[in-house]
Amino acid sequence: MGIFCQINLFKPPDGAFYSGQAVSGMIKYGLDEPMEIEKITVSLKGVGHLRLTERTNKKNRRHTYGSSEVYVDTDEVMQEGKIKIPPGSYELLFNFRLPQNVPPSIEYNKHIPRYAVNCQIKYYVRIKFARPGWFTFAKHFRKEITVASTIKPRLSMEPVIYGERSTLIQLFTSKPSTVIMKANVLNSVIPNGGKITIESEVQNDTNINIKTVEIKMMETYTFKAIGHPDVKVYEDIPSCECKTASIKAGATQNMPVDIVVPSDRVSLDNSKFVSRDYIVRITSVLPIPHRNVVLDIPVQIGDKVQRQEVFDLPPTYWEAMGEVDKEDDESDDEAAGDAKEGDKKEEKP
Repeated sequence: MGIFCQINLFKPPDGAFYSGQAVSGMIKYGLDEPMEIEKITVSLKGVGHLRLTERTNKKNRRHTYGSSEVYVDTDEVMQEGKIKIPPGSYELLFNFRLPQNVPPSIEYNKHIPRYAVNCQIKYYVRIKFARPGWFTFAKHFRKEITVASTIKPRLSMEPVIYGERSTLIQLFTSKPSTVIMKANVLNSVIPNGGKITIESEVQNDTNINIKTVEIKMMETYTFKAIGHPDVKVYEDIPSCECKTASIKAGATQNMPVDIVVPSDRVSLDNSKFVSRDYIVRITSVLPIPHRNVVLDIPVQIGDKVQRQEVFDLPPTYWEAMGEVDKEDDESDDEAAGDAKEGDKKEEKP
C-alpha cells in the first residue's frame, strides 16, 4: 500500500551526461489508495564527499578528516498545496541542466599506506512527496545518473620538450658524469582510447652502463581534506609499460614511444578535494649505489575537450636545464555542512 514510482531518464547514446547537458525524463508513479499530498518536488542533485582516515603509530590512534562539495541542487515544484490524489497512475516530465565544469561521478574506496580513503561524487534525480501532518514522513525516490568527464586543457596541445639531468658522483675521475634525459611529447591532451606519442633520448655521459630504461603510464590521485596536507596516490596502469636494452657508457639512445590509452582512463578535474591525473614516467635504471634518474611527463585524458585560448606552457628543456634559450539526500546536505566546518575527529580503535 502507498506510492509506487519509476524514474525514467532520456539518456544520451553512450549513457553518460556531460557538463552543461540537459537531464530530462519521465516519472511514472501510482497510488493504490487515496492519499493527501502537500507538495511534489522533483530535483537534480550533485554532491561529493571525501573521508580520509589516518592511522598513527602513537597508541594506534586514528584521525579522520573530511571535505565536501555541492555541485548542483535544483528543485522544481510540480504541485503545491494540500490535495487528495485519487488512486491511479500518473506521469510527470522533468527537464534540468547540469552546470558547466562539474566533476564526473566517482566511487573510490581503498586502503593505502597510513590511510583509508572514501571518496564519492554522485548525481541523481529525486522526487519527493511531502505529506501533511506532524507524524508523517516525506516519501523519496531517486535514480542516480552517470556524469562523465569534460576537460579544459591545462597542458599544451602542441609539442613540448621535457628534460632531466642528473650528475653522478664517481671516484677517480675529474670528468663530469651526467645522465641527460629529453622527451618530446607531441600532444599532452589525449582523447579516450587515443595514443600518447613521445620521442625520447637518453644520453649516458658516464663511465658506467645504464641497466635499462623503463617507460610506464601511471594514474595519480590527489586527495585534499580540510586540515590535512594533500595525499597523493600513484598506481601503475596495466599493459602500459615497456623496457629498453642497456645503454653503454658514453652512448646515446633514441626511443620512440607510443602508448595506447585504455578507454576507461580519464582525467578528473573541477573538484576541490580530489583530482585524477596521468603521467608517463621514464626511468633510467642505474646500478647500485647510484640513484635512478626519473622524468615525469604529465598528460590529460578525456573525450570532451573544451578548448581555451591561452596556455601557460611548461618551461622548455633548455629553460629547465638553465641553459638560456537524508537516509535520503538530506544526509548528503548535512554531511556537506559538517565537512565544511573542517573539524578533525580523533578516534580510538
